[in-house]
Amino acid sequence: MAKNTILTFSILIFLFFLSTFMANAIPGGRTKLKNVETDKEVQALGSYSVDEYNQLQSSHKTGAGDLKFSKVIAAETQVVAGTKYYLKIEAFTKSGVVKVFDAEVVVQPWKHSKKLLDFKPSPIIIIITIIKVDPGL
Repeated sequence: MAKNTILTFSILIFLFFLSTFMANAIPGGRTKLKNVETDKEVQALGSYSVDEYNQLQSSHKTGAGDLKFSKVIAAETQVVAGTKYYLKIEAFTKSGVVKVFDAEVVVQPWKHSKKLLDFKPSPIIIIITIIKVDPGL
């Protein structure tokens, strides 16, 4: 009886770890990238996204394509027919205001291609900073 309990428990533990591993490796699922600000490839894709957006805007004569790339502040990837990048990009407007944009780029290395699919202002995120004040001051 004890052997059956141990075997059942071992199988359950194995299945738990297997399901946890599979949840993190689901084909087509998004994966958050770490160390984005030091990843040269991701930063280059951010710069590419801003350049493509500026080019598209100038071709439409809207005058809204005057952004200057600053940095990618967050990124996720998704395996598709290539790799799809979801980028959160910080850029400066012509007047020097910093804004955040969301971009989607698909890269297909075997075709030597990358394509900007979407570029739009990011929803406003309010960050509250709590400052601890030293009562002795």
